[in-house]
Amino acid sequence: MQAPGAWLDKIGQYFVTSGFQTSNVDFSLYVKRTNHGIVVIVIYVDDLIITRNNDANIFNLNKLLKQKFEMKDLGELHYFLGIEVIQSHKEIWLLQRQYALNKLFEYGMTSCKPILIVLEQNVKLNADEGDVVEDTIMYRHILGSLIYMTIKRPDLSYVITVVNQFMQTPRKAHLDAVRCILRYIKHIL
Repeated sequence: MQAPGAWLDKIGQYFVTSGFQTSNVDFSLYVKRTNHGIVVIVIYVDDLIITRNNDANIFNLNKLLKQKFEMKDLGELHYFLGIEVIQSHKEIWLLQRQYALNKLFEYGMTSCKPILIVLEQNVKLNADEGDVVEDTIMYRHILGSLIYMTIKRPDLSYVITVVNQFMQTPRKAHLDAVRCILRYIKHIL
């Protein structure tokens, strides 16, 4: 077995024997309910995100984990997988602003003029009209980034699905549409 799989199995077994239930929909999600509250753990590769509704639960769990595994507590979660996490006593905000800014910079769109509408209403994109984009890998990379942004911006899903249809052989008009999406994203930041 490869190391990441072995690690996930080992720590997963530890959580289960410690009273955590595994999620039916996500093998990296563990939940434990006690009389003192609830603890939720998400595993991503070798990182753990631990949350709770009772601080004592976190303190005890961290103590036990450090006894069993070589671990470091990085404190409160602020940024994870391109998502900013802002917490207060009443709310948790998940934002992708920095991720979007990084992508605009990466694709050379930081100085572009923002637009108010993601795509014009009557734009027709065809699979076989216009010049083929020379760098299809770049087109696909941008689309992957845009798809990831729909985590916090589901309103972009439809238009991203439209341009995603042309991923195999993107044309200049398709790339122009993708750039319009990026310009709109700059507007909404």
